[in-house]
Amino acid sequence: MKLSLILCVFYSLFSVLFNTTLAAKELVDKVVVSVNDEIILLSELKNMQARASKPGAIDETLLLGESVSALKKDKKAQLNFLINEKLVDSEVKRLGMTSPGEQVDAELAQMAKKNKMSMSELSSYVANQGYTMAEYKNILKARSERQVFFEKEIVNKLRISDEDAYGVFRAKYPNYRPSVAEFKIAQIFFSNKKGESEGVWGRAEAALNKLAAGESFETLANQLDETPGSNKDGVLGVFKSGEFLPQIENAIGDLSVDAVSGILKGPNGFHIVKLLAKKTVLDPNFLRVKESIKASLVQQNFERQLKNWFELKKLEANIKTYDEAL
Repeated sequence: MKLSLILCVFYSLFSVLFNTTLAAKELVDKVVVSVNDEIILLSELKNMQARASKPGAIDETLLLGESVSALKKDKKAQLNFLINEKLVDSEVKRLGMTSPGEQVDAELAQMAKKNKMSMSELSSYVANQGYTMAEYKNILKARSERQVFFEKEIVNKLRISDEDAYGVFRAKYPNYRPSVAEFKIAQIFFSNKKGESEGVWGRAEAALNKLAAGESFETLANQLDETPGSNKDGVLGVFKSGEFLPQIENAIGDLSVDAVSGILKGPNGFHIVKLLAKKTVLDPNFLRVKESIKASLVQQNFERQLKNWFELKKLEANIKTYDEAL
């Protein structure tokens, strides 16, 4: 009888202790959010402040423009970062982009060599940063995998052309004008050899009005051009920079191909010019900065596309919150 009582008391105490321990463990490690097949534990969320204080522990690409300092105090930012992390890492697994351990070891060896350290010295350095070598390897592995993923799924799909870079350059230097190597032009020329300036201007103005009304430049050139020995359609030919009248060359510099100028005054009369073709020599200053401009545009477009990617994935994902306080 006494033995039964003792056993009963023992089991009662064991049950209380077991349930208390279980409750405490649940409090520390309970699931707060699930992202598809991945889970975020309360302990992960609580660790974010300490994690954000460690150098290199936060992959800033996943912050989408938010600061690391926000992770030290903003629970919403912390949770959003962890969700982003789960979304990317689950895609890495799904696409089979995980890195083998040997690759991580090779990266560490290369890092040690670059910094002229032995592996033992590198281990000491890593420990001083607050990591075990295993933790540091996991960070390197995750970053390497994400980089491969971002390159394939986002960066390689961006299309940044030389023209895009040139547009940025022109916007920064609005008064810049490219030097023209050569241009091909046609003209309708009105001669003032008889000193009839007013009548010549009138003829040129009438022609310009007809062009504005939609008449063909070539037709009017064949009818009205007063150039001695003029060619069909008013074509003058190809000229290099500096070979033509400066006032006309300057006006041509502002024209796009197939565009027609206004009335341009020359020493012997008035010209209406059509630009048929041109070859330009890009400013060496632009060529020097072209690749850096393109890299900047890639970064800007990458950040925008990455935000779009996360927004789409969050709409597609099955994200459930289990803690009403979040």
